Amino acid sequence: MHKNRFEELNQKFLNNIISEEELQEYLHLLEEHEDLFYHSLDSVQPIDNHHEFDQQQVYKNLLNQVELQSSPKTKRLNYKWISIAATLLIASGIGFYLYSLKDKSLTHKDINVLANVESKEVSNPLHENAAILLADGTEVALEDLSEKGMEHDGVELSKTADDMIKVSFSKSLAQANKAFHEFRTAKGTSYNLQLPDGSKVFLNSGSVFKISAEFNEENRNSELSGEAFFEVAHNPEKPFLVKTKDYQVKVLGTQFNVKSYPTAKQSKTSLLKGSVQVNSSTAALMLKPGEQANGQAGNGIKKVRANFREVLAWRDGYFRFQNASVREIMNDIINWYDIKEVVYEFNSEEHFTGSIVRSRSLHDVLHGMEKISNLKFEIREGRVFVRK
Repeated sequence: MHKNRFEELNQKFLNNIISEEELQEYLHLLEEHEDLFYHSLDSVQPIDNHHEFDQQQVYKNLLNQVELQSSPKTKRLNYKWISIAATLLIASGIGFYLYSLKDKSLTHKDINVLANVESKEVSNPLHENAAILLADGTEVALEDLSEKGMEHDGVELSKTADDMIKVSFSKSLAQANKAFHEFRTAKGTSYNLQLPDGSKVFLNSGSVFKISAEFNEENRNSELSGEAFFEVAHNPEKPFLVKTKDYQVKVLGTQFNVKSYPTAKQSKTSLLKGSVQVNSSTAALMLKPGEQANGQAGNGIKKVRANFREVLAWRDGYFRFQNASVREIMNDIINWYDIKEVVYEFNSEEHFTGSIVRSRSLHDVLHGMEKISNLKFEIREGRVFVRK
């Protein structure tokens, strides 16, 4: 029922014939049943007499509806819905939606469709062989692992039936303190680990995760640069420690997500289940389920409510943003696509809410953002330039 109704509303929206009540129903379905949008792409019919989505016509239609507000039978259209609808991009065949929210009055609302991205196409995310670097310097490619596994000087690596990499130790490789085994994910890749204590770690793209060579013997120490979701086995005798660039997370047994990329201003720990303690050089706090700790080295730690739909989007194959700035969005994009850096030629105050399928090309993503904003993007020599 939801799917059929959504497809009907989607077609009406694309053809600029959607009513006020239908628009609000459509946006509600878009938010609550995101999967319907992606499924609907295959059934969307070509837009009548349009090569691109006519944002201006939708805007005019909605303004005409507002003029009908004097009728006692007509419900006044909320300005929020006008703003969203006027800048909502539905890119048939591309597979993402974005809202661009601006704090501007209706008379100053900019809804122009901008030109295409001026750039050479950048390849889809890399799919290089992510590597495992053992404490003695031995490097192992993922393609070398199988269910039978391999063993090297006391470290056993194998693949489980659910495609996790199982790590176990028959003896310690650590001949000196602070020796670590390192697990790396290349851009555009991710994989999952089962640690010697039974804990599970799900690594996002562009991450480096390290565990002590004495893990589960003397300690359960680990380090993370990037992003990972943890399901930690309970062991009050040996707390599970995750060190990031900004703070340390102490765990007894729980489920949580840590995001701490080198390019990010702060680290974020979001607790799904159990409890964790977050410690920095200047602060310490306990998290309850549903809470998030945001901290920057030397600047303390702030506790906020976690938005798990956004936090865990990467595990579902999406980028998701809630009122995010261009810089926040590009920080996530640079960790997935094959680009070196982002160069900002001006400071944009625009914020976006929406979802993007991570399998889409960088060109498609940036082109979509251009169509609903005053931004232009150029890709040159592995860099993305952001300008007006």
